[in-house]
Amino acid sequence: MGRRGWIRAATFAAIIAAAWLLYRWFIAAWGPVDWSEVFSSREALRAFVPRFDPYGPAVFFVLQFAQVIVAPIPGNVTALAGGALFGLWPGFLLSSAALVAGSIVAFWLARFYGRPLVERFVPKAVIDRYIDGVAQRHFALLLAAFALPFFPDDALCFIAGLSALRFPVFLLLVVVGRPPGMFVASLVGAGIAVVPWWAWTIIALVSAGLLYLAYRYRDAIESRFAVVSAPAVEPPPPSPTAAGDGGPDRTHSCTSGTGAGSSGSSPGDTPPPPRSRRGRRRRSP
Repeated sequence: MGRRGWIRAATFAAIIAAAWLLYRWFIAAWGPVDWSEVFSSREALRAFVPRFDPYGPAVFFVLQFAQVIVAPIPGNVTALAGGALFGLWPGFLLSSAALVAGSIVAFWLARFYGRPLVERFVPKAVIDRYIDGVAQRHFALLLAAFALPFFPDDALCFIAGLSALRFPVFLLLVVVGRPPGMFVASLVGAGIAVVPWWAWTIIALVSAGLLYLAYRYRDAIESRFAVVSAPAVEPPPPSPTAAGDGGPDRTHSCTSGTGAGSSGSSPGDTPPPPRSRRGRRRRSP
């Protein structure tokens, strides 16, 4: 294992140790928790978070952050609970910030540790289903996945880290694509909006239209945003005649004076410095 491998192993061990210590502190402070019951419904999560007031917003942020990385946590429950707990705008901003932060961490975990770690968070079947599409059509697929409610967008954050997608482009996709869906969930969770079946039908049709447009113009979109990291191009090796094209070969000229045709000086000798003209006296006529 090289130095880079040791750094990865040490970093991963530190993350696991910090998470375990945080969880032990949580259990010692508030007692054991039945997480399956907490995430069973929006009402259960809404009754759970106020137990930690005045730290309720921080606890909710951690839960929303964790649901991006830990697959068994249902994201729809936490999204609806944010609006119900804190209202429309506080719930939307808190949920969106946690969602973006979790997406960034998922991306860099995949990029730093590779597929062996990703398979611990994402089912192998999901990776195999989307890895080729993400590798070939980064922008179109991820934009559709983040903007539409029918894709495993949390898992695609890991898969994007396995591809050649540049991080600034990924961050742009997350910031633009994920908050709109969270805003709708906060509206419903806060009780401000109730989405009937016909509205979901319109959402599905609009989503299908956006997906078609993203696929139809995928080449133009990806070329416009320069989605893929450009591979490093190594400079060509210098040609043997490069020295002759730009001037005399200094190495040859320096060593040629030490041969048989030289003034007899040895290779270690240095020629005497030239006499300065300032030291000469001009003879009088």
